[in-house]
Amino acid sequence: MMSGGVTAAASMLNISQPSVSRLIADLEYSVGFALFERRGGRVHPTAQAETLFEAVQRSFTGLDLLAQAARRIRAHPVGTVRIACLSALATTILPPVLRRFRERHAEVKVTVEALGQRAIEDRVFLGQADLGIGVATPPREGIRVTPLIRADYVCALPPGHRLLEREMVQVADLAGESFIGPMHEADALWNGIDAALAAHGVMVDRLLECQQSLPIYAYVEAGLGLAIVEPFSARLFRRLGVAVRPVRPAIGFDFTLLEPDIGPTPPPITWLAEAVWQEAEACLRAGS
Repeated sequence: MMSGGVTAAASMLNISQPSVSRLIADLEYSVGFALFERRGGRVHPTAQAETLFEAVQRSFTGLDLLAQAARRIRAHPVGTVRIACLSALATTILPPVLRRFRERHAEVKVTVEALGQRAIEDRVFLGQADLGIGVATPPREGIRVTPLIRADYVCALPPGHRLLEREMVQVADLAGESFIGPMHEADALWNGIDAALAAHGVMVDRLLECQQSLPIYAYVEAGLGLAIVEPFSARLFRRLGVAVRPVRPAIGFDFTLLEPDIGPTPPPITWLAEAVWQEAEACLRAGS
């Protein structure tokens, strides 16, 4: 199924082609139905084989989850910590957190994947991430969710914009403006922006869309328009001349920590979760 043919399968398994054919025949006898049919000199999987292959893949995923559960239950020091995180937080919140983590756990390798919300949940659910940092979404079986922090969107303005004279930006002030993003099909991070515009009857000139806040901030800095974005990345782009104003009425969203719902949390992950919360709180107190 993975190699596409008997010859390639034999090479992958380092056995002969007749041995592969015999193994297939033995498996077909065991399960009681045909797995492959020969057409035009090639073997093709049957519908039953496709279904069985999906079950096998789920079984291997289950074995990975069992291995991770055993590790968590042992609560031994971990050799690698895998984090799946929204790109905005991977760039702003995680750097100081990981610097402190390295001082405490110099022997532990850390991997960080900057992903969208759906991919973060998938990584955590499949046991491919020890800690996920995302936004609040409907509960999903197999994922343990802990509230992290509630934050309000801000309005990012390019240099010289007319709204710079305002201490805060009203949603109604955005009427007719060149508005950057977000994409309508984007992740849950952006839920609420379109709803706020619609609730106030505001029409914007949306000629540029993007699903991630870091490039949106960069597009604002380039003078391509204004945007409503998460507040954490603001401190990076203020250095480049991007101004930030609060939005009223406030449009809030909740960040969360996600873990595989298997066994106790290892101490390094507990420390990371606490440090992420502290850094996020400090970032918002400092006005991002």
